[in-house]
Amino acid sequence: MTRYFLHPGAVRFSASPELVETILGSCVSITLRDPVSGLTAISHCVLPNSPAEIDEGTRFRYCDTAIPAMLARFADRQVPISRIEVKLFGGAEVLPGVERPPVGPTVGALNSRCALTVLASFGLAPSAQKTAGVVGLHLIFDTAKGDVWVRPLAKEQNV
Repeated sequence: MTRYFLHPGAVRFSASPELVETILGSCVSITLRDPVSGLTAISHCVLPNSPAEIDEGTRFRYCDTAIPAMLARFADRQVPISRIEVKLFGGAEVLPGVERPPVGPTVGALNSRCALTVLASFGLAPSAQKTAGVVGLHLIFDTAKGDVWVRPLAKEQNV
């Protein structure tokens, strides 16, 4: 089976079996899969919200533009939204020991929250989710089965 490494800000669409892997910290990955057609997509979103001006090449960096673009590809293939299986991963607080003023949620929390909000706006909810925490994840997405394996990059520590 072909292996593919997904870089930050990228997306991978596939209609054939492959293993897609990525490394997540505060970023999030959303996997989409239609079990009937075999069409799949996985994103590696870096930030929650896109700037006002965005070009075609950077829309997958942001949760609020990546998810609609991914779903549009499924719609172009006449895949009913009700058939799409969704999973969500990442959004960790990977710098727990860093002193900073309490100004609100971390980038990881904002990424997760934005992804869930955008998915809900399309009537979708993840069937599996591993978000938050204080360690990054190594993720492997099996496009043939829709399985996602995640392994922590380091052991959690009390800081």
